[in-house]
Amino acid sequence: MIFNLKHITLFLCFVTAFSDVQGQTKEKLDLNKGVDAYNKGDYGTAQEKFEKAYETNNSYNGALYNAANSAYRNGDFEKATEYYEQYAGTLDNKNDKAKAYHNLGNVYLKQDKLKESIDAYKNALRNNPNDEDTRYNLSYALSKLKKQQQQQDKDKKDDNENKDKKDEENKDKKDENQEKEDKKDGDKSDEEKEGDKEEKEGDGDKEEEKKNEEEKESDKPKPGDKDKGEEKEIEGKMSKGQIKKDLDAVNEDEKNILLKIAKQKGKKKGDNNTKDW
Repeated sequence: MIFNLKHITLFLCFVTAFSDVQGQTKEKLDLNKGVDAYNKGDYGTAQEKFEKAYETNNSYNGALYNAANSAYRNGDFEKATEYYEQYAGTLDNKNDKAKAYHNLGNVYLKQDKLKESIDAYKNALRNNPNDEDTRYNLSYALSKLKKQQQQQDKDKKDDNENKDKKDEENKDKKDENQEKEDKKDGDKSDEEKEGDKEEKEGDGDKEEEKKNEEEKESDKPKPGDKDKGEEKEIEGKMSKGQIKKDLDAVNEDEKNILLKIAKQKGKKKGDNNTKDW
């Protein structure tokens, strides 16, 4: 069901303009000026004149109500709200109070403050349950609030679905990138292994060359060790000093053997002489 907002109910306290001007009080003069301005559509001036009338005589609450209506027409919703609430608080008559709350509900509805407008319309109906305009506007506000809540729920659901979809897309993209990285690593693995093997073999050759160089360096005689180097025994060979030493030992042994043989011959010769003699 589509609702059309009812027009705001205006309750104006008109003062007869044909009264003797000199006999009018200041608040009545301002009130008359306010009514004239309101009828001409000059709501700003009307609001100002009604406010002055109420300031002059606070007991004249009709000026406050007219100031609220003028503020509403002028788009000054803050002042309209203030004046309607203040006016309703001064009333004992339920019908007048219902009109004030009805208009207050319209001010809130105009600002799309649905919950506040619903409360105001309910207050109006508490004071005048038979007000069909207020009942109609209350139904309109309730319908609009329900539609707004449904839209909010839909937006929230859409946001959650979009978030889930985005998370899923990010996950798929991440998995795809990881798969590409794994494939890239797999394609390069054989080449990298071959490169590591060649590099390792190269390192082995360098190590072997380094070891041979160190052995060559160790075989070289150090400065000042020339004589010692000549006498140093090498595996499978004898130094000149050792050879000379061995020859001297052989000669000495041979000499001892010859002396021993000579002594034995001399002894035998002597024995024969003794026997013959």
